[in-house]
Amino acid sequence: MHTVSVEKVISVPAEDAWAALDEFGRVSAYNPHVATSKIINGPETGVGATRECVFEDGGRIEEEIVEYSPGSNYTVEFIDVGSMPLKRNRVQISVEERGDAAAVTMAATFEPKYGFVGTIMAKLVMESRFRSTFEEVLDGLEAYVLANREDSTETEQTGVLSE
Repeated sequence: MHTVSVEKVISVPAEDAWAALDEFGRVSAYNPHVATSKIINGPETGVGATRECVFEDGGRIEEEIVEYSPGSNYTVEFIDVGSMPLKRNRVQISVEERGDAAAVTMAATFEPKYGFVGTIMAKLVMESRFRSTFEEVLDGLEAYVLANREDSTETEQTGVLSE
């Protein structure tokens, strides 16, 4: 098994970061690699929530929340890895308050397909790809939450939603 972890302190309150992450079926709103996402089984969030993510290239995966601590973290198990070269993938996403900011961590534990060749591929390519993807997702999360906060502030000040 291989483990990759990325933490980013984002300039939004922890509860706002968590609120975005907790909309489990809307990961496509901030993940630049996911074209569409939706809940396909179970509740909207929490243990048993299952989503489908379709990527820009047409590939798809299914993920299910297998552990859930409201306001703090959840763990997602890939139940259908699609064409990814993975036997297993488990990702934990956690949010921790850091003053006025949020420290968001994404950590994957994965097992590649293809035996020894897969292990070499994981070390040479997959681990760095996971890191860069997590960094892009966390950048997207920060931008998404900041944009929603600005829209909320504008609505509160004017009473009108911007178009």
